Amino acid sequence: MDLTFPYTRYACQCNEYLNDPATALFGKRSSQNVGDEHEDNRLFDPHEPRANYSLYPIDELLFCDECNEIRCQKCWGEEMMYYYCPSCMFEVASSGVKGDGNRCARHCYDCPVCKAKLNITVLSRQPDEHLKPTDASKENGEYILMCQYCDWSTLEIGIKFSKPTKITEQLNKLWKQRSAGTAEESPEGKQKEEPGHLAHDAAFANLTKFYREQLSESSDQPNPYSNSPYSSPANLARIMSLYGGLSYNALKKTREKPQPMREAGNMAEGLSAFTADRVPEDDEVLRRMKKLDLDGTAAPEQRFTSPHNYEARFADELWPIATPLKVKRGKRCRTCRQILARPDNKVGSARYKIRLLAITHMPRLLLRPLQPIIPAPNPSFRLRPEPLDQSKLRPYQTQQYVLTVRNPIFDPVKVTLATPTTTPGKVSSKVTILCPTFAIGASGDKWDDALEASTISSGSDGSRRAAMASLTGSADTDRQPEAGKIWEKTRNSTSVVIEIVPGSLSRRRPSIVSDSNQSADEEELSEDDDVLEVPIFVRVEWEHEPTEIQDSEKRARGETIHKELAYWCVLGVGRIAEQ
Repeated sequence: MDLTFPYTRYACQCNEYLNDPATALFGKRSSQNVGDEHEDNRLFDPHEPRANYSLYPIDELLFCDECNEIRCQKCWGEEMMYYYCPSCMFEVASSGVKGDGNRCARHCYDCPVCKAKLNITVLSRQPDEHLKPTDASKENGEYILMCQYCDWSTLEIGIKFSKPTKITEQLNKLWKQRSAGTAEESPEGKQKEEPGHLAHDAAFANLTKFYREQLSESSDQPNPYSNSPYSSPANLARIMSLYGGLSYNALKKTREKPQPMREAGNMAEGLSAFTADRVPEDDEVLRRMKKLDLDGTAAPEQRFTSPHNYEARFADELWPIATPLKVKRGKRCRTCRQILARPDNKVGSARYKIRLLAITHMPRLLLRPLQPIIPAPNPSFRLRPEPLDQSKLRPYQTQQYVLTVRNPIFDPVKVTLATPTTTPGKVSSKVTILCPTFAIGASGDKWDDALEASTISSGSDGSRRAAMASLTGSADTDRQPEAGKIWEKTRNSTSVVIEIVPGSLSRRRPSIVSDSNQSADEEELSEDDDVLEVPIFVRVEWEHEPTEIQDSEKRARGETIHKELAYWCVLGVGRIAEQ
């Protein structure tokens, strides 16, 4: 798998609740005390097959402020806000979608060949010099729908419009005229009562009428007292037992059994079957298909996009396709039904009224080498699609990295990082965080972040050498990382040093005596097992001022609310080289 190092992925806890014994007792009465200790003792393994379905970049995650947890695509549910046409940008009501279908009922149509938008074009006509200026401005010409991409037009199917408005009404009228004209051309089909071939719309109308009659005949007679409170079987049985001579069950037995429903049997009932009279039509279709190329026939995607094209066999029989409607969706948390994202009510607007992004509610982790050998690659500035030259990690050689934690919250936070001593997986590497606990200041305006410099800098005398050292970063080479001390700190970010000792892919220890059974016991490495990924458990604590909605009494007394956020993240360091 092609990966760009280093990277950071954040784990969602939705998959952990499936097989977690601590949460299996959630919602049940039990004498066991399920606390946070079991959650802290769990170890996240990024090399497990299930881990691929729970790791996401931070820009693909949302945050629920009610549950105080990360939400991924499987944790939220989508709800339809409103329908709109992407061509004319008109909003369509839900009742109109149920009645007219998921298509624009105005004058928006797409090309049946290339799916591009069709434009209304007037046919060229010779100007009449005898017309008055007022008569010349009237719409007396003929119009067509034309595609500006593939030059397809309604002239290929012999359709012209008398006016550039109400295109849908004109198309429906022409479709009915063609269907009626096709039926009149074959009078033998009207005289025959045997099953034959029907048009799609006619067969559907006959079937609908037939099954409605069958449902009315097979069901019980409508009760005129259905709205009465005494119409339920329990109430009727109690009343009949008190005041009647017969019981309610005896009356039920005397009722006639409803007749079973039957299927359509002839063309009047909607049955459309194959007959021998259609053999000449099929022979003509086969001759035409031999004459034309494959491009001249209609593809299944073109036939099934519109009801008018169901029976089309060739490209010159395709009708324009009404533009499908689109829908704007909102997102809700599946646990508490909190709104996570709600788009703007305006159709043409791409803004959101509510959008709880995870990048603005949880600290972000960034990893970079302390002393990079080659400059960090940026895939956004590649001029040629060539693979990036990424140096591999050498086994058993200590590498130092700078982990930067940035705080997007407008309150100072306390961060605690925890990681296993050896990484899980087939290749074990040693990881040490020199300063696992530190504080980060509150976030502020973006201009403050751009203008504010680092608070820890060796060149502070204002000389030219100090200025060049701060620009080039050469002053950091003289510093040495120390345990328990942070590396760099700004107003809303803190950097600490991590020491990593990559393991060996062969997993053999240097030994003088050779062991023949050692190679047989070794497990074969699968794909991406050579990738060094460090799981880190992040715990964030901060004090937040209560709002009037949350707790007005605490706000009046000046008290604060203690909040806490904990999650797993994975740092992709690089690939380990073979020894």
